[in-house]
Amino acid sequence: MSGISSKAAGSLENKLKYNGKEQQDNEFSDGSGLEWYDYGARMYDNQIGRWNKTDNKVELYQNITPYAYTANQPTNAIDPDGNVIIFINGLADKANQGNSSYWRYTTTTTYNTVTHRNGAHHSREHAFDEEVKKQLGDKKARYYDGSVGGESSWASEPDKIFSGEPGSLSSAFRSNAGYQEGEAQAAVIIEGLNRTGGVITETIKIITHSMGAAYGKGFVRALKDYIKTLPTTLQKQIKITLVADFDPYQADEITADPDIKTMQFKHANFWNIIGLGWLANEDEKGLDKKDITINSGKSTNHEISSFSNDISSLSEGTYKWNGSKWVKQ
Repeated sequence: MSGISSKAAGSLENKLKYNGKEQQDNEFSDGSGLEWYDYGARMYDNQIGRWNKTDNKVELYQNITPYAYTANQPTNAIDPDGNVIIFINGLADKANQGNSSYWRYTTTTTYNTVTHRNGAHHSREHAFDEEVKKQLGDKKARYYDGSVGGESSWASEPDKIFSGEPGSLSSAFRSNAGYQEGEAQAAVIIEGLNRTGGVITETIKIITHSMGAAYGKGFVRALKDYIKTLPTTLQKQIKITLVADFDPYQADEITADPDIKTMQFKHANFWNIIGLGWLANEDEKGLDKKDITINSGKSTNHEISSFSNDISSLSEGTYKWNGSKWVKQ
């Protein structure tokens, strides 16, 4: 069998082995390594048949050791490799509404003619959503349009303000639209969460930008209302662990959920510079100063690309079950 194995002469290295997980090796300068398998949430040492840490969802398994694998049912269950992240975009044209393209952008670098012949250009594609997934240890995502029509409806919005007709410029309108969509999607989202041994082991996180923040607040309310209708045993398994709002539009008109860790990111000067300090430079209601990151020295741009440096600070909150709901600690 050695002739067709991974050790055969001329064969390509295959790191995806046990359970299809990547084996981490050759980490050290002398060519040696730990030989652990990367399960995303934790590492597995198959040399001793042990995990190097407890399960991140240990509070859901009160009758199972926190070092167990798939609730001791490896024949019909797999270890989840991520959670689910819900991305809600801001103002966008039709092609970028409710999909990953809104979160992708390209940067171009022009090199010095001294070091690069003819002053060469180099373009690099970036994926904000993929970086968020990597930071939070997720691989699953869902996308929604938080601008309720995007640029296609923007031209008529000023007229709606004077006529009293609700439109996407109204934070209340976007919040209600988010609630309606969340209400329609809640059962699908919950049903799609990974389960191990029949127990839900995934968390839900909401990432918004600009106009999507108000929409996201309604979306979260709808999810919570739906979860309340489920049996208590199920409610104890479902957690919304993070809401991250990047440069939320009309932030002072929306309120952070007190039961969910909420992070707000904004730039200090952009909207003030052009005389619209009220637009995307306010603080959300219900947030402590420690939950708001102001990038005064990094950028004056409203685009999601200008917040790439903040991705590394994203983290889920910690929660405690109080008998009827999860409470942020």
